[in-house]
Amino acid sequence: MKPQKNENIVLDIDSLAFGGRGVGRLGNWVVFVEGALPGQRLSCRITRVKKQYAEARAEEILRQSEHYVSPRCSHFGQCGGCSHQHLSYERQLIEKENQVREALRRIGNLSVPSIYPVSPSPQIFEYRNKMEFSFSRSQWLPRETWNKQNKAEAEGLFLGLHARGFYDKVVDIDRCHLMPALCSDILKTVRRIAQQSGRPVYSTRDHLGFWRYLVIRHFSGSNELMVNVITSGYDPRVAQQLKEGLGSDFPEISSLVYGTSENRSSVAQTDQEHLLAGKKTLTASLGGRRFEVSSGSFFQTNTAGAQELFELVAKEADLAPGETVYDLYCGAGTFSIYLSGRGAKFIGFESVPSAVEDARRNKALNEADDCQFVPGDLRDTLSNRDSLTERFGRPDVMIIDPPRAGMQPKTLSAVLQLLPERIVHISCNPATLARDLGILCANDYRLVTVRPVDMFPHTPHVEVVARLQRCG
Repeated sequence: MKPQKNENIVLDIDSLAFGGRGVGRLGNWVVFVEGALPGQRLSCRITRVKKQYAEARAEEILRQSEHYVSPRCSHFGQCGGCSHQHLSYERQLIEKENQVREALRRIGNLSVPSIYPVSPSPQIFEYRNKMEFSFSRSQWLPRETWNKQNKAEAEGLFLGLHARGFYDKVVDIDRCHLMPALCSDILKTVRRIAQQSGRPVYSTRDHLGFWRYLVIRHFSGSNELMVNVITSGYDPRVAQQLKEGLGSDFPEISSLVYGTSENRSSVAQTDQEHLLAGKKTLTASLGGRRFEVSSGSFFQTNTAGAQELFELVAKEADLAPGETVYDLYCGAGTFSIYLSGRGAKFIGFESVPSAVEDARRNKALNEADDCQFVPGDLRDTLSNRDSLTERFGRPDVMIIDPPRAGMQPKTLSAVLQLLPERIVHISCNPATLARDLGILCANDYRLVTVRPVDMFPHTPHVEVVARLQRCG
């Protein structure tokens, strides 16, 4: 029978869905439960009923999962940083492999070849080299404190990660285990400086206020650390407080940046930057290559995991001397530069001007003379096939690493016009990957290999490297 809203049910959880929710079945109905684990038996309350599925909230654990582990973080279950610290890492990898397979089958309608087991992350804690923290006027409070406070939030100045399901409340983080302990100490010092400044927190509700974001980057290989504090305007008094407060307590800081932003979107980006101490960029090392990373640069957030990812891309590209490689969405040029020196020619395409500048700087740093980087929107840059191939040559191989939303239809069409022999597609979103591969493999390509890589332990995210071979 169709479940009813607010109905109490007993549910056995079989697996995790894409996005991380537990999946159980009530007769013919699929029921999704946030935070549930495979192997649990739960007493649940139905919260929503749709045409083909229902959603429920766990009220009581009647049988614990054999895959349950005690989470390390005291904030676990509150913020959006981790969702599966309570699931054994071995089981996390199994679930991610299943999710990739299911997305390719269901969304891409693809006959999936043998999917390789998920390559594990070398570190499952303190693996992130970048974290973004948000200031907020509202602190999310755990349910057990509601009776004391009589509400689910407190007002003031708080700094941490967004509370799960909220864009305007944060968990006032004490220690985040995704980065080294030193980074949490810096967070607490910045929070104290902000609280003592007398300046209010910026809010996207009224677009008033001052304090906005804290971004910390840390590269263990080079032992370099960047702190970027972002506010809505420049205050020289605050700049001095940051310089004195952080500089004296944390000599490990290689770069202290004070950024300002008038942008109304909820993105930690800057319009202007003021270097308060140290140097403008950090140096990340990867496979013998060096990359200069500025405060706004994209770089793989799991440095140790990126080494495995890049080696898999090299394996699947299978480059031969004399081949031409188009590197789409190339960012700071990391894939092209990492693969340089193998006798191929690399043409990187990127729409963000600052990323192209980073790519060209990294090319010079690594003496990667076989690489060149082209600025411009891919929809326009790739649209004239004859002009493109006359200028750069026809691509033998394409490396495609699009954003989470996947490839634009016009870009997909251009790829099918250019028809390289091999495509190596990298994606952090199995759903959009499956959609794009389904289009590419409809007539012109076949899917040869699928290699998932876990770059984000304890989260539902997984990176995938797929190789496509031209038919005929």
